[in-house]
Amino acid sequence: MTALSVADRRAYQANVWKSYALGFLHSFQLWWPIWVIYLTDLRGFSLTQVSVLEALFWVVIVLSEVPTGAVADRFGRKTSLVLAAACTTLAVLVFGLATNYWIVLVSYVAWGFGLTFQSGADSALVFESLKAVGREHDYRRVAGVGWAIFSLGTLAGMLLGAPLATVTDLSFPIVLSAAIAFLTVIVALTLKEPELPEGEERLAYRHLVGEARRTAWRLPPVRSMLLLAAVLIGATNAAAIFAQPFLSSHDVPVALFGVAQAPVRMAGIIGALAAYRISATFGIRSTFITVPMLMVGSYALLGGWNSVYAFAGMAVITFTHSLLLPVVADYLNQRIPNNQRATILSFRQLMSSLVIASFQPGLGVIADRVALVGVFWASAALLAAAAPVALLLWLRADRQERDRPASLSRGAEAAG
Repeated sequence: MTALSVADRRAYQANVWKSYALGFLHSFQLWWPIWVIYLTDLRGFSLTQVSVLEALFWVVIVLSEVPTGAVADRFGRKTSLVLAAACTTLAVLVFGLATNYWIVLVSYVAWGFGLTFQSGADSALVFESLKAVGREHDYRRVAGVGWAIFSLGTLAGMLLGAPLATVTDLSFPIVLSAAIAFLTVIVALTLKEPELPEGEERLAYRHLVGEARRTAWRLPPVRSMLLLAAVLIGATNAAAIFAQPFLSSHDVPVALFGVAQAPVRMAGIIGALAAYRISATFGIRSTFITVPMLMVGSYALLGGWNSVYAFAGMAVITFTHSLLLPVVADYLNQRIPNNQRATILSFRQLMSSLVIASFQPGLGVIADRVALVGVFWASAALLAAAAPVALLLWLRADRQERDRPASLSRGAEAAG
């Protein structure tokens, strides 16, 4: 492997803190505490319409996730992240100016492309930058810090966005957020593209998706982790969508939405920062066994306790979501080749999107026609049914992977 120059080493190290900056700017959006209320109160949408928009958003992601992930592997992580920043900036601006359902839908499509260009490329760039300087084993910790900074940006946006909407209107914080999002374009342009290791070449685009799919399928721990992550991470979406309607149903003023949701975001920061220590102390297997139990219990709390204090369940769900992301990304990154990394990582987002798109419209109908608490009970039931199956498949594959080296070693000793 060719030795790095001092300039390249510094550039790769800088990619890490630039990824932190991208995460903060991407999440420091003033629409966080009011976007659902913006759609229902200012634009006149029902929760069913909002849920259909969300489902269509995830359908866009399903259709574009793998092709855009392949863009990052074929043309570079930096290129993909610049495209992600540009699409997201345009989407936020259109969302804030939209006056009807169809224009909002256009913004959702652009937003979906922005997310898919980012998904996989950001994780791949950080992991490969660390690997280039011999620090790949720091990835789980670095990813946890990155997600904590992302959550910090969300917290700041929530605390500032709701009061700003109160003194202006519900659309102004969104339009202002577009200007903040534009800063991510500038930061993305300064990134250093990681070089492939010697012996690896970028695959042709038309072959990349198929080869990545075959690679993921040939590796049972990767295949089963993609499924488990999709179930667990996809199940957290209901908490994100119905948090504001929950507060509204308990007569919390819009001006206090940011304050009310601040502890939820703080829980996300703690989960991200603690991910490395928790998974290292208790083990990844114990972590993944515990997480679905916490999530099911939290949804049951939200559905079964008619009190604003049940909102604490949202904090637990957000904590588990932030805990999962760096652990899942590290587990996958350690097992997949560089020239297919972004594409295979995009499979995780693809499968999570399929879970969300399948159930989100139904949850919106339950909220409008039955009761909001029905959303939380339905989420608890679906998770309780799906998580054990996905967990057992992964536990078996992970155990077989752990046992395989020992078995080979024993076979070699017996042959000797």
